[in-house]
Amino acid sequence: MSRTITVHGDVNSVDTLVRLTTQGSVTAPSLVVPSGMRKIAKIIAVGATDALADDGAAVFILRLGGPAVLGGEQVIVFGAVGTQTVQTGSDAAPSIGVPLVINDADISVSPSDVVSISAEAAGVDPGDTTVAITLVYAK
Repeated sequence: MSRTITVHGDVNSVDTLVRLTTQGSVTAPSLVVPSGMRKIAKIIAVGATDALADDGAAVFILRLGGPAVLGGEQVIVFGAVGTQTVQTGSDAAPSIGVPLVINDADISVSPSDVVSISAEAAGVDPGDTTVAITLVYAK
């Protein structure tokens, strides 16, 4: 048996930590590790940008921490984006967010404690950016 949590947030400035605490229309989903769950078995992470900043290039970083994450904070690079200013008379290249899936994350967690899920971008601001993270808990 497994349980999941999905959160998202806007990471609109590089080098700024953003706590991911919303879930679509749910403004405050529970970040408590479900009872009986002992590890994060799988992680799905994605970032997408509108690519409207001038020649931006960034990497996306996931931080998992809080009292629930045993062994200390886990830091994972989960994506990158690069944009080029569109020249007059040409079309903009598509900006596609491709999810990173870690199928065997094996991160030990303490059930009934709170996990902190954060993201940030490093590099040059690529424009308005949204990230989404899904954690799959298992026994």
